Amino acid sequence: MAEKFEQFKERILSTDYPRWRNNLSCAVIIFLATGMVFAWWYIYYTTYAAECHKGALYVSVIWLAVQWVVIGYLYRYYNIPAFAREAIKLMLFMGNIWFGFFVFLLQPCAQ
Repeated sequence: MAEKFEQFKERILSTDYPRWRNNLSCAVIIFLATGMVFAWWYIYYTTYAAECHKGALYVSVIWLAVQWVVIGYLYRYYNIPAFAREAIKLMLFMGNIWFGFFVFLLQPCAQ
């Protein structure tokens, strides 16, 4: 049992992460995060009577900038333990899902 625990501990604290996998995962996350925000911008600028959601448009700019900084951190640094790297990725994915729920449930403004 102690040996299995040591193997588990080594695996979650490992900083060995192949460069190709790092590049691929960062590219996918950038594509998904940017795609979500660009979809909101497209909807905002093409939907009639959406100007009351200008605050959400400004928040989306900050949202995208923060995500790019976090993804840049994941791309640049290789000394991040596996459990932290995977937790950060999961938080980025879940955050984008909630952002999508928020912006795509907004209704056009009443005129």
